[in-house]
Amino acid sequence: MRIGIAGLSHETNTFALEQNDTMDTVGIRCGETLLTNVHPRSFIGGFVEGAKRDDIELVPTVGIGFGRGGIIHADVYQRCRDMIVTGLKEAGPLDGVYFALHGAMVAEAPYTDAEGELALEVRRALGNIPMVATYDFHAIMSDEEVEALVPFPNNTNPHIDGYERGLEAAKCLLQMLDGKINPVSHRVFVPIIGPNIGQSTWSHLPDEEKELLLYQLNEKRAEMEETATVINITILGGYGYGDSPDAGMSIVATTDGDSELAKQLAQELATDLWEQRERLQTVRPIYSIDEGVKMAMADPRKPILLVDLGDDPGSACPADSPAVLEGLLRCGAQDCALTIRDAEVVRAGLAAGVGANLDITVGGKIDQRFYQPVKITAQVKSIDDGRYMICGPTHGGWGREVNEEAFREANVGKRVALRTGNKIDVIFSQGRTGKDRDFFKSAGILLEEKKILVVKSNQAHRASFDPVVADTIELNSPGVSTVDYASLPYRYLHRPIWPIDETMHWTPSA
Repeated sequence: MRIGIAGLSHETNTFALEQNDTMDTVGIRCGETLLTNVHPRSFIGGFVEGAKRDDIELVPTVGIGFGRGGIIHADVYQRCRDMIVTGLKEAGPLDGVYFALHGAMVAEAPYTDAEGELALEVRRALGNIPMVATYDFHAIMSDEEVEALVPFPNNTNPHIDGYERGLEAAKCLLQMLDGKINPVSHRVFVPIIGPNIGQSTWSHLPDEEKELLLYQLNEKRAEMEETATVINITILGGYGYGDSPDAGMSIVATTDGDSELAKQLAQELATDLWEQRERLQTVRPIYSIDEGVKMAMADPRKPILLVDLGDDPGSACPADSPAVLEGLLRCGAQDCALTIRDAEVVRAGLAAGVGANLDITVGGKIDQRFYQPVKITAQVKSIDDGRYMICGPTHGGWGREVNEEAFREANVGKRVALRTGNKIDVIFSQGRTGKDRDFFKSAGILLEEKKILVVKSNQAHRASFDPVVADTIELNSPGVSTVDYASLPYRYLHRPIWPIDETMHWTPSA
């Protein structure tokens, strides 16, 4: 039996300025290159492992990603969708299909449900063959999508179970091909939008973990999955920066032929989530920049991690905000390390050389809607090529612990570290910033000697930093990934939705 493999991956921040407006922003892999160098602990790695059987042939077709974090223009999406559909048709005859998706991709109208539209188009082209897909925890899923294929999203946030979900998807698809099961899925949309930091499912601190709402609901979800005929149940966080009608949270339940049971279980879990939704806002307090900096300075322990929530590159922000740097300088902080994406500063540092003094304007080179550049006097502390090894533990499916098999190389472009103020070290990078401690260590930053570290993130830093910092303080910083959802100019978002509409009422049957 022949299984076609296709990929479409993008987490779209529809409010980001850097948009995917031409095919030059699209990365395409075809044929065997789709599986080349696939990490063994990833979604695809798990699926390939789980599908190993003498009578199974995996047929990789087309995998597509995007270079910019903003919206996908309609003509670009059409070409990408058609490329995948054509690739699967030409690979035929196929007995089944596995999609490696992200799930939070949004294209220009009428393609706001980008992955759902792809699944339906493939279904029309290939007919009624078994199809499964793996997804990120932040997937935006529609009813049409879960009817077209069987979804297997992350259960974890930060995401450390991609391999397991890949195995699960493969097991399901093989059982479908063998005629042993007939999956039916039911989705309940829960009108809750974020916050991402409140949607944690695990923590390095056991006492904190047990108090997390989604940890507790995940325990119940796992118990539900032990019910006979249940194939999979998932609590989806959704993605608040992907402006679409399905951008909130969801519960998706899949059973073997029992649609009523799938509906019952999804509604029960959705009710539990809704009734306890206030806890999502109390998981981690959020402070103003100056308040957070002063708290870190007053804490006798070190290092203290400040989280720049508003400029999270994982949410398609440009990572060029100097707002926290400005706060550190304003509050007289010392022994700090942070990172800002600024190619102009990198070029200036390269030209000046190590040891040179610079009077330079930093940050705000890409997006000045939320913050402005800051002028500093600094010394060039170090220069490197931005290539380093992520040794973990890290976000993205590789587990909580350091695992040599999960080591992987990263390249963020040339970097220049400048020292300003009272030993405040700022790593300026050309391409992107890092959310792992190895990003800082490889640039010559000794975490142990720093009082304050700053990372641009929401969740993805936790696997790496939680074990090595004394405390973490979330900052209500400005930017495209602001936690103030009501301030964003939505056009398609389902309303009412909590907490934007705080007094709304809802039941799963509504």
